[in-house]
Amino acid sequence: MRSIYGVALSAVLVVTALTACDPATEPKAAPVAPTAASAPAAVTTQASTAPADDAVTKTACTKLIKAVNETAKQAAASEKIGPPAGYIAVSTQYIAGSTAMSAYSIGAAPDVAAAADKVKGAMDELDEAWNANPKKAPSKAKLDAAVKELKAACAG
Repeated sequence: MRSIYGVALSAVLVVTALTACDPATEPKAAPVAPTAASAPAAVTTQASTAPADDAVTKTACTKLIKAVNETAKQAAASEKIGPPAGYIAVSTQYIAGSTAMSAYSIGAAPDVAAAADKVKGAMDELDEAWNANPKKAPSKAKLDAAVKELKAACAG
């Protein structure tokens, strides 16, 4: 019983930590631009924007894929606990994963952000499915397809 509460508590802490992040302070890629700021301002506005955006997207992809993997790992561990308490913990893991998709996709390229949004939607649907019937594991096919699309967007 303690492990059930431990998993649920850790999931709540993850959600709390992710929602406590201030998106305004997240993209710290701006300090890279001042090192190239010795060039005239007209040149740096156009030239430094693309590499900074690319760096933000690469960082976002790394965080997004890591969050997907961590969510899958934690959900699988929670699922092993069994119904209904373990399945409630699975639902909580998908909520945390969904929150991570929103948080980490900020500032990423539009195709990566759209793919992350699809993963978020699939995780939200899994959360709802686990809550609707905590005695039956729902299909993860939609999530698997969305994750594949996210990986493709990050690779391209």
